Amino acid sequence: MKKDIEKQDKKANMQVADENKKSFKKLKESTKLTTSKLALKLEMKTNELNKKFVEMGYLEKKGKNFNLTKKGKTVGGLTKSNGSRAYILWEKDTKIS
Repeated sequence: MKKDIEKQDKKANMQVADENKKSFKKLKESTKLTTSKLALKLEMKTNELNKKFVEMGYLEKKGKNFNLTKKGKTVGGLTKSNGSRAYILWEKDTKIS
C-alpha cells in the first residue's frame, strides 16, 4: 500500500514538473507578456510598471483601470479580454526608460 502511494506521488510530481516545463517553454517562446509578467521579468512591481507606462505615455489611468494609448500601441501594446476583464499584452523586450 505504501509503495503504491509513493508511486502515485512520484507520478504526480513528474506530471507537475512536465507541466511546468511546458509552461516555461510556452512563456519563453511567447513574444507577448501581460503587464504583471513583464514586471516580474523587469524585477518590478506591477503597479510600479503601470505608473511608469503612464509617465511614458503608453497607458492612461481612468478610475481604477489602465487603458492603452496610441503611443502604447505603437510600441507593441495590445488590449485583450478574457470575457470578464481586459488586460494588456506587451512585447517581451519592451524597454523602460
